This record gives sequence, C-alpha cells and structure tokens, in this order.
Amino acid sequence: MSFNRRIIVLCISIILVFTLAACNSKETSSTGGENAQGVTKDEILIGHIAPQTGSVAIYDVVRKGIQSYFNYVNENGGVNGRKLKLIAYDDQYQPAKTVQLAKRLVEKDKVFAMLANVCTPCNAAIKDYVVKTGVPMVLVGSGAKQFVNPPLKNYLGSDVMNYRIEAQVFLNYAINELGTKKIAIAYQNDDYGKEGLEEINQVIKNYPGVTIVSEVAFLATDTDFSSQAQKLEQAKPDAIINFASPTPAANLKKAMHKIGLDKPKYIVSSVGANDNKLFQLAGKDVWEGTYSGATYPMPQMVPNDPKMQLFVTRFSKDYPNDSPEGLSQIGWAAAQVMVESLKRTGDKLTWDNFLNSFNSFDHWEGSIYAGVTFSKDNHFGLTSMFMTQARDGKIVPITKPITFDPAKGKIQYNK
Repeated sequence: MSFNRRIIVLCISIILVFTLAACNSKETSSTGGENAQGVTKDEILIGHIAPQTGSVAIYDVVRKGIQSYFNYVNENGGVNGRKLKLIAYDDQYQPAKTVQLAKRLVEKDKVFAMLANVCTPCNAAIKDYVVKTGVPMVLVGSGAKQFVNPPLKNYLGSDVMNYRIEAQVFLNYAINELGTKKIAIAYQNDDYGKEGLEEINQVIKNYPGVTIVSEVAFLATDTDFSSQAQKLEQAKPDAIINFASPTPAANLKKAMHKIGLDKPKYIVSSVGANDNKLFQLAGKDVWEGTYSGATYPMPQMVPNDPKMQLFVTRFSKDYPNDSPEGLSQIGWAAAQVMVESLKRTGDKLTWDNFLNSFNSFDHWEGSIYAGVTFSKDNHFGLTSMFMTQARDGKIVPITKPITFDPAKGKIQYNK
C-alpha cells in the first residue's frame, strides 16, 4: 500500500471513530433530544439495590412490590409503549457491596434510573457517585435529611417519611397526645438511627419539662439486647422512641418484655414497625401496643379502596407466600410514582426531562401513598403521615393524617 493510500485510510478510520462516538453520545445523552441510557424503543431499565439475604432480608419484599407493579404495567402495554425491566441486586445491608453494585448498575447494566434503594448507610456510601453520574435516584429507601434537604438535582424524594420529620411527629405525639415527660431513645448506631437521635435532641428544648432520660445504641446485626433493656429499665422512662430496622426493633422489645419492661410507650420508626410480620418476629403478645407511623394504610383498613384492592390482588398473584401489606406496599407505591413520572415525561426520556416531570406533582393521590408533592425547592415527596398501633395482631391507624410543613417547621393534626 502506498504512503498516500495509507494516509487516506487512516483519515477515514479517524472520521469513523469520531462519527461512532458522536452517535453513541446521542444515544446516552441526558440533556439533548435523544433518550438517556437504559432506554430503547421497547424497554426501560430500572435498578434497585437492597438486602435480599442476611439479617435484614425482610426488606426484600420492597423489591417484590416494585416487580409486581412493573408486571401489572407491562401486561397493560407498558409506559408509552415501553416495557419496564427491573435489575435488582442484593447488598446484604453492607455499604461496601452497595458501592460495587451501584457502579455495576450504572456503568455495566446502564440503567435509566434507580428506585427505592434500601438502607441509609448504604445509600450514603454511593451518594457522591450518584450525584456525579447524574443518574436519577427516585424515592430513595431512606428518610435521611442528606438526600432531600437541601435538594439534590437527581435525588427525588424518599419512599418513607423523612426520619427527622417522623422523629418530630413521634416526639410531639408522645408528649401532647400520650402525656409522657421522660423520654428514652434507642437507636441503630448508623447513619439511619442517628438521624432520629439528633433531631430529637435538637427539638426537645421546645418542650419545657420534658427530658431525655436515656440513650441506648445497637447494631442492625445484634441479636442480644439484654444490656440495652436493663439500661432502659434503670432510666424509668414514660416512653421509648426507637429508630431501628425491623429485626432489632423486635429483638429489643422481646428483651424488654423478658424483664417486665412493658409499661413505657414503645414507639418505633415506620421502616422498623409498619409491617404485620413484626408480630411473628417479636411474638404477638410482645408486639401488642407498639406505636409507629405510616404514609399509607394497611389493606384491611381500606377494603373498598380500588387502588389498594389492585395492589392486594396483583401482589398476591405474583408472591402468594408473602403478605400483601407492610414493606411490600413501599415497593408498589414507589413504583407507582416512578411510572407516573415516566408517563409525564413522554417519549423523549432524557434525564433532564424526567427529573423536571416531578415538579408537576402537587398532592398527587394516584398511588397508595396519602399524597405526593414535589417542587424545585421541595424534594421530600412525602410530608403527611398518621400514627399507628399494633392491636390484636394488626397494625391499625389511630389518627387522621398529620402534616409537616418543611418551610415553617410546623406540625398540623387533622382532627
């Protein structure tokens, strides 16, 4: 081959390389007119990371709730003609594994977005990476402040009540509705548990005559809670507010019951208590009377609600061995919000278009959540909840919705 010919071939090769690169950049653009990664003419890829095995495997029903709703949507034509595909990985509630799996979802699987990833410390471990990549994180499975306040462009809401808002509601309810004055705090010693602890210590000054009499810590993997129970007994609290995942919440209650510490009001964060499986984990008599909160009702409380009827029917069909209530509802509800935002985005699924669609949610009631609201300055998503209590083997609502105004920091009871 002559020198001139080699030069021509080299130039053509270079042109082809840049042309292909330009085409690929159009296919994965998040700001232009083309679709973002994870979107084809037939399919949208959604990622999810949560424990499926290990000490907190109970959270795997969140994945099942998502998958069940995706199944329903796909069987009814998908979203704007595209089917939803869930790619879910098991991190066993271990942040180091979450980091690896998040990179796999974004860089190898090339998902369009992630949905309802469980575990506060796990989500904290990937936060900087997710912000840097720009991949949408929808209704993160954590109520921690760092994901929603101040707002992050590609973090849209929590699939549970914000931990700090919930902590304020719990404290207010314990004092003003239950008449307690001496409060003990139990907390999971990680980013999740510390959120509630810090918030109560900050706002307790607003309640003259109320004191924190004890603080006890534990790990999500702990099984022996005898020392924590004894410390709580010595403090003689009127109420114990516990920020825990389900298994340690049940184990602490069992340890308290074993030594006869049943008199204090036991209030547990919603992610650790709003599931009827707690009656099995702790024992029906042990769990009886436990207070918590919820952003959606249990199915048996709204038997005539068509949205809830659809959830129960479909989830029971897909997962007949799992209970259609509690944490599975979180997955279903989060998936409902995801699908609605995809519908509102339309055919051009860029990341920017998708993220901007959330600003059109104004007390949206199309899911089983009490209501969903977003704006440019409000990325909480959920700001209304009601108190619940364990009664006769069921978790029942005991108040009307309680609303927190993030701008004013005010709690309003709807009587």
